[in-house]
Amino acid sequence: MGHQTLIQVGDQRVKTLADILPSRGPMRMLIVAKTPALSSVEVGHYFQGRHGSMLWNRLRDYGLLDVMAGTYEDDALLAHGYGITDVAKVPRNFGNEPTAEEYTAGSARILELIARLEPTVLMFVYKKVLDEMLRLSFDRPGKSNYGFNPDLDDLFGSVLFVFPMPGTPCTRAEAVKAMSGLADRLAGRRVS
Repeated sequence: MGHQTLIQVGDQRVKTLADILPSRGPMRMLIVAKTPALSSVEVGHYFQGRHGSMLWNRLRDYGLLDVMAGTYEDDALLAHGYGITDVAKVPRNFGNEPTAEEYTAGSARILELIARLEPTVLMFVYKKVLDEMLRLSFDRPGKSNYGFNPDLDDLFGSVLFVFPMPGTPCTRAEAVKAMSGLADRLAGRRVS
C-alpha cells in the first residue's frame, strides 16, 4: 500500500517506507528525514502525523509543493524534482532516536545518494539528524542552524538547508526568512 516496503533487519522482515527517489540526477531537492513514523508506515505515506503535516503545509504555503486534492504529498515529490529518504529505515515513534550505528550507516548511504543524484538543495527535516551526521561521519561536533548552512555546503556538495519545524527554537521571523530563501533558491533566484 502506498510506499510501504519490507526490509531485512537481522533475522526479521520489517515494514517501512521505501525511499522516493528519481532514477538519476541531477535533482532539485533531496529531503532527509530521521526515520519513518509507525503511523506513516501504516498509511503507506511519509509524514502523515501532526508533525509531518507541518512539513507538507509549509512546503505548500511557500509554493514549493503543489498537490492535487485527494492525493498524498509524497506522491507529488518526483514531479517537482524532489526525493525523500531517511537516515534510518526502521520505523519508530516520535522521540525514539536511531542508534549511533544506524546514524553512521545511514550517513554513508545518504552521502552515496547525494553523489549519485546531485541535489541542488539537501534539506534535513530535523536539525538533530544533520548534527548527528556531522558528529559521527565528519567529526564535527558543532551545531547546524535552521535555514541555510553555507559553511557546510562543501562537505555535502549541495546547498544545505535545515527545515525550521514549528515548535523548535527557530523564531517565526527566522522561519519565514529561511522558507522564503528556500523558495527563491529552488526557483533559481539568487539568495544572499
